[in-house]
Amino acid sequence: MTMWFYVKTAHDPKIVGDAVCANNVFEDAHPKGKYSWIMQKGKGEEEYWQIMGKYEDLKELNNVALVYRAGDTVVLGEIGDDLVPNFMDPLLEKYGFDNIKWVTATPKR
Repeated sequence: MTMWFYVKTAHDPKIVGDAVCANNVFEDAHPKGKYSWIMQKGKGEEEYWQIMGKYEDLKELNNVALVYRAGDTVVLGEIGDDLVPNFMDPLLEKYGFDNIKWVTATPKR
């Protein structure tokens, strides 16, 4: 299952993504060293950001989510269901329940 969070805010998508990344730094939780989430500017024509997972000892980055603006909301999308708690807590803390909506989708088979 894949999830999208919609955050009603005037904040820039980078600020919303940084709030999530700040709460996702793990020491000793992974055998490859410190694991953290970082924001990386997307390489497409449209403006978007990617939240990337990064291990301290490796240069490899893996995509965790896309972050972009859609009207008066910031969308954090394509999130695997196993990572939902990592997004839910920091978003609720910063923006409150009334400003967050979420949608789940099952991938096509």
